[in-house]
Amino acid sequence: MSLRTRLQGRFQLMAAALVTVVQLPPVLWLCWLTRTPLPALAALGVSWPYLKQLQSPWTTTPRAPSTYVALGWWSACLVFDVLMLPALLAIRAGTPADATWGLAGAVALLLGGDAVLGRPRLRRRTVRIAGLPPELDGYRIGQLSDVHCGPHVPEEKVAGWVSRLNGLGLDLVTVTGDLITHGSSHVEAVARALGGLRAKDGAYVSMGNHDYFTDGEQLVRELERNGLHVLRNRGVVVRRGEARLYVAGVDDTWTSRHDLSRALAARPEGSPTVLLAHDPDLFPQAVERGVELTLSGHTHGGQLGVPGIRRLSLARVITEWTAGLYRRGRSWLYVNRGAGTTGPPVRLGAPPELAVITLRRE
Repeated sequence: MSLRTRLQGRFQLMAAALVTVVQLPPVLWLCWLTRTPLPALAALGVSWPYLKQLQSPWTTTPRAPSTYVALGWWSACLVFDVLMLPALLAIRAGTPADATWGLAGAVALLLGGDAVLGRPRLRRRTVRIAGLPPELDGYRIGQLSDVHCGPHVPEEKVAGWVSRLNGLGLDLVTVTGDLITHGSSHVEAVARALGGLRAKDGAYVSMGNHDYFTDGEQLVRELERNGLHVLRNRGVVVRRGEARLYVAGVDDTWTSRHDLSRALAARPEGSPTVLLAHDPDLFPQAVERGVELTLSGHTHGGQLGVPGIRRLSLARVITEWTAGLYRRGRSWLYVNRGAGTTGPPVRLGAPPELAVITLRRE
């Protein structure tokens, strides 16, 4: 079985599982309420046309009316799922006041999770590094991840994220993979938008698994043509006065293109290192090699989870590094929740984000 066939099968299974999990509670409830199987048949009729066009993640199907109907239906199902348990608890509370508070809490939970993909939050984090040269104290690194430019994330939206980062006067800006959703239709668009990134020491990109759901070489050519530095198992030295910062990037892990040893081969001795690795599961290897800061994405923070509790999200299925900042010894990892989405453009408990990491001496 070829790699593409295995990835396609995994993609289909994940899509079908997500559809089933999101739809099942409201469909069963409606079947019970109407005492007929009609809601289940309607859900199947809505979902099948959309799932059919997702059979191959390597081609982009233009958005059709059936797509909008399916996404609207799934979003309604998701809202029902989120509100169902708190509503039942509120009803059982026994008093109108308790019921009101219970339902208000449910609505707050939904809104706090950014159920519909909206404006990314700007998250600022500080990483303290022992022996950081004075010239790099206060050095600010911007991170954009999981752009997923495609039918639901047009070029104009990506350009808006770029503009927000540009307005911060960053020292370095990074994009940690999954620039597109799939197919070739948005390769030039995302390269144009990201080509607008500006920082004192330049803009650097690492590849993600979705970036090979098309011709990855074409994507790299377009990115570099628009002035971006694509780090595929290599690194570069950034200088600030007498200080040196090594910025490295690894290629995609899902297609086994990654090679951390090669990425770090040119690292000057004693220089602090920033590693761009789309997949956070590379963090333990980065720790072994003394990498001070690893910037990752890939997880979307689970995209669906419990607001405020990063352990309770779908990302736990694929990794222990779900979202946010982690530390092992002198090594740090930041897992960006990403700005875009895959599948339905819906998030819960994992709002989209842009990140700024500030380096400080420890």
